[in-house]
Amino acid sequence: MVIDEIGRPREVEAARTVKQRGVRIIASAHGDLRKLLKNKELRGLVGGVESVTLGDAAAKEEAMRKSNGKANGSFSKTKAQRMGEPTFDVIVEVRRGEKHEWRITRDAKVAVDAILDGQKYKAELRSRDSRLPIVMYDLVEL
Repeated sequence: MVIDEIGRPREVEAARTVKQRGVRIIASAHGDLRKLLKNKELRGLVGGVESVTLGDAAAKEEAMRKSNGKANGSFSKTKAQRMGEPTFDVIVEVRRGEKHEWRITRDAKVAVDAILDGQKYKAELRSRDSRLPIVMYDLVEL
């Protein structure tokens, strides 16, 4: 199934339902992966986001992990996490004005979890020279 420009909560839910039934989906939505996570109407495409409350010990452990083992005394008892499975396994980002360059995130679940954890995620940056019959790619952290 091909869906052009998912932009409303009902369309997000419909895409999720179709995927759960085993149908392959190719779809477009405005924004890169980080912007989709910030968009309340579209974040369901990448699994959704929920806030969880941590106990004192877990919050301290989380703060230590995020600060590479350096305790600074401050920590948050809430954490954002992915609610469910992303509707799409792979994400291809085509940026405005860059028709010869695109980014491919091969594991949406891992990328979303990294973003919500305040970390970078790996993607492929693919590009082509319109005069040559080759595509080049680099691994990047975003």
